[in-house]
Amino acid sequence: MTSHPASTPRSGTVAISVIFCVNRTNPHLREAIDSVLKQTYSNFEFLIGANACSDEFHEELCGIAQDPRVRIFRTQMPQLAFTLNYLTEQARGDWFIRMDADDVCEPHRFERLMEVIAIGEHDVIGSWATLIDAQNHVIGQFTPPSDPAGIRRMLLFSNPIAHPTVAFSRSFLLKMRGYLGGYVSEDLDLWMRAIRSGARLTNIREPLLRYRMHEGQVSRSRLGYAEAAAHWHRELLLAPSMYGALGWLIASTKAIVMPLRNRLNRKTSS
Repeated sequence: MTSHPASTPRSGTVAISVIFCVNRTNPHLREAIDSVLKQTYSNFEFLIGANACSDEFHEELCGIAQDPRVRIFRTQMPQLAFTLNYLTEQARGDWFIRMDADDVCEPHRFERLMEVIAIGEHDVIGSWATLIDAQNHVIGQFTPPSDPAGIRRMLLFSNPIAHPTVAFSRSFLLKMRGYLGGYVSEDLDLWMRAIRSGARLTNIREPLLRYRMHEGQVSRSRLGYAEAAAHWHRELLLAPSMYGALGWLIASTKAIVMPLRNRLNRKTSS
């Protein structure tokens, strides 16, 4: 494993560490990075994890991310959860903000998150998001509940906190013992464990991120549903309840039914 700081961060304490993972170029990468660097709130460090990437892409990334707040780390491990844990270990902030490599932060995103963080009532803070396509056209809104009961209820059917919208405290992640793996559902697993532990979760009822949707997104794949079913099965074993049984049943059914439905849709459209 190697680490390559693109530049030396400013001295002093940073309030937040932005955690950003990427392993190959994409048409929206520069826009995503710029949307972080141009935030109205500026007391942050920007950690970029280049996991299992090519030498050419690493050079491209170092050329794009020219800012004293940026630190680039290159790892050889091709798994998101590993890189997320590694970056949080290197981070200096007391709070971590997630960001994906093809999404776009609204300019005041960090400022708004810091306002809610300062209140001191939550461990995990997500937000609403504007859904966009590859051409930056608005195609919908993600408006999950903000209250604990609503978040817990939504978790039965889908992810109640979009991972790239989230901020969480260092103390929370340490209590959760970090990300535990999974190829496409490391965030869903984290929210399940958080709710079981009594962590305080919320969503800001304001779109602070433009979340890019892609055809065939991994969260809709059979693997995603199968992993969700495995997480629910674990929760059911640890704390038997009707809630856990219902979560396992719904996720297991989706793992079987959704691929069949997708296959039928493809046949119908062809």
